[in-house]
Amino acid sequence: MGADKETREKLIDSARREFMEKGYNKASLRKICADAGVTTGALYFFFEDKEALFGAIADGPYNELIAILKSHFEEDEALMEQPYDAEEGDHDAFVEELVHHLYQNYDVFHMLLTKAQGSKYENAVDDLADILDETYTKMSAKMGSHYGGKVNKAMVHWLTHMILDAFIHMITHEKDEKKALAHIKKVMNFITKGWTAVIDK
Repeated sequence: MGADKETREKLIDSARREFMEKGYNKASLRKICADAGVTTGALYFFFEDKEALFGAIADGPYNELIAILKSHFEEDEALMEQPYDAEEGDHDAFVEELVHHLYQNYDVFHMLLTKAQGSKYENAVDDLADILDETYTKMSAKMGSHYGGKVNKAMVHWLTHMILDAFIHMITHEKDEKKALAHIKKVMNFITKGWTAVIDK
């Protein structure tokens, strides 16, 4: 049992390096097996195919990211039951949790953003945008009911992508978690304060 676990971990470590270097499409299962010191038969004992191997690396961190976002959105939706005016640092605790998770799994998220073409995660950014769009539209509708205005869905979409682009830039350009956190907090404060722009009064 211990040997099986060790072999599986060797394959995952080797695959992580191969995917990071060559991307999903060009990654070689033969190279992954050779670097792990096992046969291709051993790989198929643990993983159905390349997609399953990629998922063994990415599924856990990605699913936890979704869980963090959904938990935060539930808190935000509760806030929108009454008039809400953003204040400096409103989202600091959430941003700290989110950034820490991203940087605890930095290689995985960098891989998902830059090396996932051809895998089930090649549209991960679009999938996240859809989740954010839907959630922010609902929250904006609640906010609009307090301010007597109508939600400008185009502005919600723009702000959704501003937030996503900020985090994508953070992951692809800043390897230091402390620096990333300091910058992204300022970005989130800026965007949060301007969120009433999605309401046409």
